Amino acid sequence: MSTAACEGRTEASTPDAVVARVIGVVDELIALIEDENRNLARGLPASLSGSAERKNALATGLEVWVAHVERHRVCAAVADAALRERLVERVGVLRVAMDENIARLKQAIAASRRRVDAIMRAIRDEVATRATYGDTGRMGRPIEAGAFCKGIRA
Repeated sequence: MSTAACEGRTEASTPDAVVARVIGVVDELIALIEDENRNLARGLPASLSGSAERKNALATGLEVWVAHVERHRVCAAVADAALRERLVERVGVLRVAMDENIARLKQAIAASRRRVDAIMRAIRDEVATRATYGDTGRMGRPIEAGAFCKGIRA
């Protein structure tokens, strides 16, 4: 969403309505991030959270709204002081949730790296235990024909 689109939508809106809309976007982003944090806390890999696309869309939308608010000095024109205070409070909650989200995502990425490293180590160990070349420089040990023929009568 561009700032022009945002301005077009809010042209007839009051500053209070604009701030209420920003609070709505912030609240939706908080709910999404807190849900993702709960999933990450349960040990789900970050790639399974499924919220990255929506989180990015909300963050982009929030940036547009904040640019609109700053450009038009909307907060200075807000008549409802409680609404201004609510915006400040919700932005503070968002910051805390985002800080936790960053920490949990770092932990999830580190856990994924450890899993990949463990898998790669197991593969390397498996390959290392298989003798690719024998003492003579040939592939594996030569198989003796008699080993297959034991117990077989013609």
